[in-house]
Amino acid sequence: MHMPKIIIYAQRNGQTLQVEEELTSLKTWEASISCIPDAETICTGLTSLDRLYACVDNLLCLPLSQQALSDHQHEKLVDELQDRSMRLLDICGSVRDLVTQVKEHVRDVQSALRRRKGDFIIDASFLKRLRKDANRSIADMKQIDHIYGSKPLNLDPYLSSVIRVLRDVSEISISVFGLLLSFLSVSILKPKSSSKWSKVSKFIQKGPAVSKDQLTISIEALDYKIESIEGGLECMFRRLIRTRTSLLNILSH
Repeated sequence: MHMPKIIIYAQRNGQTLQVEEELTSLKTWEASISCIPDAETICTGLTSLDRLYACVDNLLCLPLSQQALSDHQHEKLVDELQDRSMRLLDICGSVRDLVTQVKEHVRDVQSALRRRKGDFIIDASFLKRLRKDANRSIADMKQIDHIYGSKPLNLDPYLSSVIRVLRDVSEISISVFGLLLSFLSVSILKPKSSSKWSKVSKFIQKGPAVSKDQLTISIEALDYKIESIEGGLECMFRRLIRTRTSLLNILSH
């Protein structure tokens, strides 16, 4: 029994609309950021991005979407979407690994605070390596836009809307990851003299110029924030895997 066309059209328009609504929400979130975001703002962005990709998965599950994208004459467009998804997956994995390294380093600092070892020094080579990894991720993100940009579409209205929203999803994903790296750059990779890292180093090396309790609370708070961001990235990594799998399945049919 075939589904009436009016129901099919309602489904496809509804799923596209949901993606567009989540996109609008994320763009509003992005526009509200006037300076380097804090951890809470980043977590909000990652949560919104996760919701967006849930809508994308629903869109790609529609038979009409699968039929349109599997048409061989549109193979290059699907290849573009696959390449975008693969690059975003790699970037998300790199950023996630970066955040995990930061979390481990924060916990090393916590351990040093508890032991109060006088020979503990904030590892400059660690920060240098993280900065290099962050810059590489930023370069990878810029490359996606450089390769594809916003190529014009001359397709039927439905397929055109699907390709357009998927491109927009890719672009807003890059923005969220870029803002996350900006947060890390200011909070971790480029510490000022008044930062937590400097205070911890001075406390451990020179004595109780700063309250140990205050530092412990401060570092614990940072650990919690980093762990929350790591959890958000882990969710996003799984979402991106599902999206890539959906695109691969569509191409194989």
